[in-house]
Formats: sequence, C-alpha cells, structure tokens
Amino acid sequence: MARYADGLREAGNALALRPELWLTCERQARQILGECIDTLHGTEVQVAEEAELASMALGVQRSFEKVPPIDSVQAARVLFDVAVGTLTEAAARLPADIALARSLTAVRMLHDAIFTRVSAAAIGYESATLRDVGQASTASRHRIARDLHDHIGSSISLALRCLDLYAMERASGATPPRDRLADAQQALRDVFGFTRSMVSGLRVNELHDGLKEEIDAYSAASSDRPAEVRSRIDGDESWLPERTRQELFLVVREALRNAFTHARADRIDVAVRIHPDAVHATVTDDGVGLPDRRDGEGTGLAAMRQRVTALGGTLELISEPGRGTRVRLRIPLDGTGAGGR
Repeated sequence: MARYADGLREAGNALALRPELWLTCERQARQILGECIDTLHGTEVQVAEEAELASMALGVQRSFEKVPPIDSVQAARVLFDVAVGTLTEAAARLPADIALARSLTAVRMLHDAIFTRVSAAAIGYESATLRDVGQASTASRHRIARDLHDHIGSSISLALRCLDLYAMERASGATPPRDRLADAQQALRDVFGFTRSMVSGLRVNELHDGLKEEIDAYSAASSDRPAEVRSRIDGDESWLPERTRQELFLVVREALRNAFTHARADRIDVAVRIHPDAVHATVTDDGVGLPDRRDGEGTGLAAMRQRVTALGGTLELISEPGRGTRVRLRIPLDGTGAGGR
C-alpha cells in the first residue's frame, strides 16, 4: 500500500492527495491484492458480483466529486505495476516447480480483478455524466462500449498474451523472437494513451504506419508459432478516408484476436483490397471453426458488425466446425457510407 500511495502521489493523482478519496482507493486495492495473493497460493478466486456493483457505485461517486476519469485509470495502471512486483516477490518464496505457473495465474487474476472494476467504474462515470448532460442515448452507449472493448480491451488482451508467451518461452528455454515484456508494456501504454485522448475529447489516431505494417506488428506481438499469419494489401491506401482506415484496422485486429484466442489455427490469411468505390477485407483461418448453433454474438463480433454498419458496409461470418472461420466485409467508398473525411 505504501508503494501504491507513493506512486499515485508522484503522479499528482487526486486519489492519493485527498484523504477521503484515498480511503476508498486503498480499500479497493487491498481487495484486489488479496484476490491475487489467494490465487498465488492455489485458491480458486473469481471477482465477486458485489465488487462490480461497488465499483460502479464508486464511479458514480467519483463523478459527483469531480475526480477526472483519467485519475482512476492512472490509479489502475500504478496498481498493476506495483502488484506485479509484489506478486513476483511473493512467487520467489514458492517452490520452484510451481512458482512460474502460479505467478502467471496470479497476474491473470490481477488483470481480471482490475479490468472488471475499471469497466464497472466506467459505467458509473458514464451514467452519471450522461444523466447530467441529458445524452443517455443508445447510440452513445454503444459507441462507448465499442471503444472500451476495441481499444482498451484489445490492448489489455494483447498485454496478457505477451505475458503468456513470455512465460511459455521462458519455461521451455526457447529464444524468443521478440521482446515480449516490451510488447506488453507498449500495449499498456496504448491503453493509457487512448483513455487520455478519450477523456480530453481528442480524436484518436490509432494508426502510425500503413495498414500492412500495423497488422503485421499486431500479429507478431500477439501470435505464437506454429501459427502463420500472412497479410496482403492491394490498392491505393490513400483512397481510404481516415475514419474508414482506422475502423477497418480495428475490425481486422479483432478478427485476428479471435483467431489467436479461439481458432487453434496453423495459418491465418488477411487480405484487404482497396478500390475507388469500396474496400473489401477477409480474415481467414484454418482452425477449429465455430459450432453449428451459437446463441447470439459475443461482444467482439457485435462491435465489429456495428463498426462496419456505421460506415454503410456489411460484415459476414462464415464458419463450420473443423473447417475454419472467415470474416468478410465490404465498406463503400463512393459517398454512400459514413466514412467521409
């Protein structure tokens, strides 16, 4: 707790500078650390529904107390860094044959504990803010949910994936093809940067390089071998309005994340064809496919479909058990969609 408080004070975070706010912050941090330590010592732990409700109420309270949301996100980041160090120290006192597996499980518990509470608090913040300004529209809630999932959720998932790969490569003694810890750190920095931009009302420029470079960089950071990822971009990328370009990348990235997480594929192909009137994209894997009967769509697929639909496009999911999965989309560029500059 002392390290945590010092980290917040060094950052000038209001949650450590105002005693009444620190009390609630400390209480929640102790709960999270307790869950992680229990996990480290072999106890199965799940984040209780009561913790989500309490975090949602805390988000409403902090909104009323004029605590900027970025302070809560920053506090979560500081707690994550401090807790990883604490868990590493605790794991060093465990028997060597179980230390690595237990520490990895504890870090995953840390992610779940923090992300669940931050997500619930964000809902509390949002509900209080939207009530104040009278903008509680369904479209606004869906947009915020998509942004939270695709930017924050995907980056945190990438960070966890990098930690998983780091643990596996370390345990096997293999020479890693990339600096997995650096990739995890960069993914967490992306979470912080996006949240700062969202809170300050700035437009997020997701892409710094071309589509192929961004897709290849994400694939290299989040995939492991023997999965082979091949990407191809045909056409002039300058034909894409910036919003369409950013949304297209988010949809392709989510399709890749699903393939890495669920498909157990040997090969994944990404193909983007850019024409003057439309852009077409497919993400195809040779994995296990999806069951014949699916009850609705998960958050990721629903967000993908909503992003494409908002641009006037269409998205199709084709899959059979044992025969892989293909995500296929088309977005118009002839002015009929919503993707203009």
